[in-house]
Amino acid sequence: MLGLIILGIILLILLIVIVSNVKVVPQAHAYVIERLGIYHVTWSTGLHVKIPFIDKISKKVSLK
Repeated sequence: MLGLIILGIILLILLIVIVSNVKVVPQAHAYVIERLGIYHVTWSTGLHVKIPFIDKISKKVSLK
């Protein structure tokens, strides 16, 4: 029983980490992504997935 509760908590934490790393870049915006502190790519409008604990959104730029 205790093992099932621990497994449920681990799965919940894993789900939260995955969902928090799916990002939608709004129209007329761009996100600058750093990987381990170095520029990696600029995301344009749309749905993107970043690597947990490695990628970071360093700047949100308005294109207006």
